[in-house]
Amino acid sequence: MRAVSRIFGSTLLVLILSGGSLAAQTDDAARVFRSIEVTGNDRFRDRDVLATADLRPGEPYTEADIVAAVEALEFTGEFRSVRIFSQGDVLTIAVDEEPEFSGALTFGLGYDTDIGAFGTVGVELADFWGGRDLEAGLTLSEQVIRGTADLSGDAFWPGDRSGGVRGSFARFDYDDTLFDFRTADFSPYVRFGNAESGFDGEFRVTALWSEISSVDPAASPIIQAEAGDRFVAGPGVSLRWQDTDQERWAAGVDVDVYGGDTQFVDASLGFTLNLPLMASTKLRSTGRIGAITGLSDGTTTVADRRTLGGSSMRGFARGGLTPVDFCAGCGAGGEDVITDLGGERYAVLQNDLLFTGLAERLPFTPGLYFDIGSAWDVSSPTAPSGTLFDEQVWRTSFGLALTAETPLGNFSASYAIETNAEDFDDTERFGISFNARF
Repeated sequence: MRAVSRIFGSTLLVLILSGGSLAAQTDDAARVFRSIEVTGNDRFRDRDVLATADLRPGEPYTEADIVAAVEALEFTGEFRSVRIFSQGDVLTIAVDEEPEFSGALTFGLGYDTDIGAFGTVGVELADFWGGRDLEAGLTLSEQVIRGTADLSGDAFWPGDRSGGVRGSFARFDYDDTLFDFRTADFSPYVRFGNAESGFDGEFRVTALWSEISSVDPAASPIIQAEAGDRFVAGPGVSLRWQDTDQERWAAGVDVDVYGGDTQFVDASLGFTLNLPLMASTKLRSTGRIGAITGLSDGTTTVADRRTLGGSSMRGFARGGLTPVDFCAGCGAGGEDVITDLGGERYAVLQNDLLFTGLAERLPFTPGLYFDIGSAWDVSSPTAPSGTLFDEQVWRTSFGLALTAETPLGNFSASYAIETNAEDFDDTERFGISFNARF
């Protein structure tokens, strides 16, 4: 009786079964209807609604049958509300349909010097469920598998609060590291502010799982001690400011506090500048500074700490700028062993001088780039096997860059003319990224 009593009330149930009179009827009383009409349906045919409700003209129906019909239609999740009422010997099923969701399914192929050749699958569905939107994606390469999903809406939470839930998982099996790791996270979040006003943000609670596995026996004892899985959870906040008039700048801060198997804070500050210059040129600068800090007896792991390189620091290979544990002759064959550790502190500034005037005559936008960055500090209680190089030293890279938006997808490339690197950094002259969507 839950569905019908909520929608109709007991008096309407009597009206349904008594042909409009208020004469008392027992639950076992049955009526036969000459015809059954369906109203309010647009996406569904009348016969589909009748078949789901299991109602047919000329058949006797009791109050229990009407209750079952309403519940069967509600169970589909395709209707906001369902009402059944009668006028004489005509029974009417009035439905209010949920909006039909729309969206897109995309596939992609590409190549990136960070992860090699890869394929992508993406889906975007508007009004996927109760007015909520769904975005999900999957990236597959030989060394990386990454999936994301975000279900959100302007009235997602009670009280018409904007927000949603997001989750992701990733597996990293890089050939040039002495370990593999996996991560997964789940975050309910609430939005506040309004991006159109120049300020917005979100509050979230994140549950984070990570696992470090397949550690090479010759790897640093620091990584050996961090191997295994770990679960942490805690609150976080993101704040965003932006120039809504000319879109020349944007800035943001992110802070997450985790507790569980260990305790630490992950905080960062980032910004973007887009400044028009003389002679049809534009300066684009993107910077970020951050810190991962253990609380109480909590320590970070290599899954938390940061490395730079690839798209985040051109002129260096992916993960090529990082604190390392260097152990001379520690390999099985007497070779030196270098273990990448990641840094608890990091900062990077990427600058591009874009020649937008030439882009009007060329199929791409040429430019010059200058990057400066560093990753440093490892506070593990475990002693290294050799020498720990985790000092803060600025590295720089200067070179050529170009970007292009083609009918197939986006293309970007860089070539490092001059790179200022330390002894154990992994440099890379040429970087490229191309992603074709269809």
